[in-house]
This record gives sequence, structure tokens and C-alpha cells, in this order.
Amino acid sequence: MDHLILHDFQLVDHTGTVTRWGTYRPEDLNHHPDWWVERGLKSLSMLAYLAVASHITGDARYLEIQQRLIQDHAYDTNAMIYKIHRGLGSGNQSDDEMAFMCYYSLLKYTPAGSFRDRMLTSFYAAWRNEAPEGNPFFHFAYASQVHGTEVTDPWGRYSLMPSGDWLKDSMNTLKGFPLDRLNWASQNSHRLDIMALPPNNSIDLLQEDTRLRGHLKSGKVLPVENTHFNHWNTDPWSLDYGGSGNTLASGTVFLLPYYMGLYHGYIRGESGR
Repeated sequence: MDHLILHDFQLVDHTGTVTRWGTYRPEDLNHHPDWWVERGLKSLSMLAYLAVASHITGDARYLEIQQRLIQDHAYDTNAMIYKIHRGLGSGNQSDDEMAFMCYYSLLKYTPAGSFRDRMLTSFYAAWRNEAPEGNPFFHFAYASQVHGTEVTDPWGRYSLMPSGDWLKDSMNTLKGFPLDRLNWASQNSHRLDIMALPPNNSIDLLQEDTRLRGHLKSGKVLPVENTHFNHWNTDPWSLDYGGSGNTLASGTVFLLPYYMGLYHGYIRGESGR
């Protein structure tokens, strides 16, 4: 964290060059035309990094810097829209994973107040967009930080509690993970219960998808047992997965949400719920 602050919110390597994705400085995020897409996520990330640094070190200096980024450079406003997308399944999936980690860390170490309410509102919008993916990490990260919170805007007061089958979907995903983590191919695009995502929901803003993507008639993505992936930044709207069973995937995609569910009480002991 101190490295970023010392180098004007940039990650600089030993050659003195800023790394490819290593800029978080206001001049770039708010004014450079090449960084408008990353503005929300990078602002959110920096606010979260500073909150965590203050919590770990007990040094209030990090929160003072956080406030400066909010008051002078509107990083909180930037973070209200963490990702440029066009609805379900669109945009970069890696951004979603990074954002949910940052939301969780930021809100965990931010006291009640207007700033926390704004970030909760942003988190709610992100969670609603991701809910059909049945991702237990996303569900647990969001639900654990809401705690019955209500927020107020000029038109009224609203609950941000998660709704629908989020807990059931989380449990189904965890229970459905194949014990065999080898990368066997999986084909689903021929199924009659699949509906294609419209072209407007493409991953890239400027071009349509080149591979088949879709969801079940329920509007939710394929169950985890019909897919194969190694990280939560995968595209769960993909229908067909290649592989020949010669690569062993990580178990972290299961362990992270499982222990998070245990920690926050959504999973009870070995029996689950």
C-alpha cells in the first residue's frame, strides 16, 4: 500500500515503469480516455485497499488518504458503477470477482454512515446482476455485509437484504462440485432447455460474442456439475467447455466459499443446510 501511495497511486516495477494495469491515480481514472472502463473498479479497489491497510496497521493515515480520494476526486461516486456492462452475462467476468472481494473488504472495515450506505447500494446493484450465476462466494460476500441494512434516497427507504433462492443456489453449487477436478470436456449447447443470451449481452462492449453462451429457462446459468472451471472469474454463461482430462484444476473454487459459508454461519458444521 505504501508503494502505491509513494508512487502517486501507481504500481511501479524495478525498471521505473508503471505496470500494465497498475494505475489507480485520479489523473488517469478521471481524465485519461484509455481508463474510463476501469474507473469504477479501480476506484473501488483503492478505497478497499486503504480500508484494509488502516485496519491491519491501526494507522489512521490510510483513512485520511481514502477521504481525500473521495472528497477531491469522487472515488466513491466512481465506485457506484463498478463495471461497464449491458446486463446479465455481459462485461469482463474477472471484474466481478475482483469487485466482490473489494466490496467485502471495504464494507467489513467501514463504519455505518453515508459512505457505507453508498457502497452497499453499489454492492446491491452488482449482486442483483450476478445472482443468476448461483455463485456461493458472491452470495456469501454480499449477504454477510448487509445485516438488515436499509438505505434512503430522495424517493424513500429500501431494504438491501438478499432475496430469492440465493442460499439454496449457493448450497446446490457447493454440493454439485464434481470430486473429479480433471478438465473433462462438457457440451451443453445442443440441449433443449437452453436459451441463448441475446447479442446485446456480449462480453465485449464493441463486438458480439464468438462462442455460444446462454442459460436455463429459469434464467439461471448451468449447474456447476455441467461445467468445468478453475476460478470464479470464469464465464458461467458459456455452454461448451473443452478439455481432455489431462489437467487437474484447483480446489480453491470450492474451499473459498465453503469456509466463508462456515465462517458467516450459512453452513452449519459437516451436515450443512
